[in-house]
Amino acid sequence: MTTGTTDYVKIGNAWLVTASISPKAFSPGTVNWSSNKTAQARSVVKLQEPLPVSVRRLQTEDIDEVVAIEKEAFSPLWVSASFKRDLNNKRASYLVACFDDDVSPEEILAEIGSDGPDEEAGRRPLGIWSRVIGRLGLSSDNGTVAEDGAFNIAGYVSVWYQGEEAHITEIAVKETFRSRGVGELLLIGSLKAAIEYGSKVMTLEARVSNFIAHRLYQKYSFKSVGIRKAYYSDNREDAVIMTTTPIDTEEYAAQFAVLQSTYQARWGRMSISEY
Repeated sequence: MTTGTTDYVKIGNAWLVTASISPKAFSPGTVNWSSNKTAQARSVVKLQEPLPVSVRRLQTEDIDEVVAIEKEAFSPLWVSASFKRDLNNKRASYLVACFDDDVSPEEILAEIGSDGPDEEAGRRPLGIWSRVIGRLGLSSDNGTVAEDGAFNIAGYVSVWYQGEEAHITEIAVKETFRSRGVGELLLIGSLKAAIEYGSKVMTLEARVSNFIAHRLYQKYSFKSVGIRKAYYSDNREDAVIMTTTPIDTEEYAAQFAVLQSTYQARWGRMSISEY
């Protein structure tokens, strides 16, 4: 596995996906992957309605929204990924979680219980108000509506392929839509892409303090294999290097199938149109 820090784009606490079931249910050794799969999937209790999103490949018209999510999620010191330059790079996969075409911004905001800006919001500090504007698909610089008048992207993930290894370089969900299964759906899509590409393992970095993300990754067989000291530029926090068990085996295919069934049972849908 490549170890040079310059080869990696850092994954921060850009998204925190609340575990859909208790951590104990997916702790090592507690899941029987070979039997009773349907019962396991049906045992998950739905706690929230799903967002109407699907995973597909990044398109040119998505880039501005993805860059906005990247800026919202990561440190101001973050070096932005070259989405446009690498869009057709065969050694990379860029996936987005996009809203269904028949869903309006008003419906999306109603779904998450968010009201429009009011006078009180207008009196808040500029930083908070700018974030509210951004969530509505507006530009905080000039107050104009985005070209299509709405936001379409809830999150994205980028994966680079290095030899037999697939490396998640960035994964981020728009702040408004976190803890709704979007991050996990993007992780599933990235694993599907890596398996189809022929990768044997997937790897990533995560902040040592991001325990919620650790738990999700462990659920998909990522294990801690090392530490990168002072990896994050904003606060010099260490990064945990996490790598999966082999993903090109029948055993992992069975595990992955159960996890996808569990996800669908939890959120009521699992739409991945392309990866």
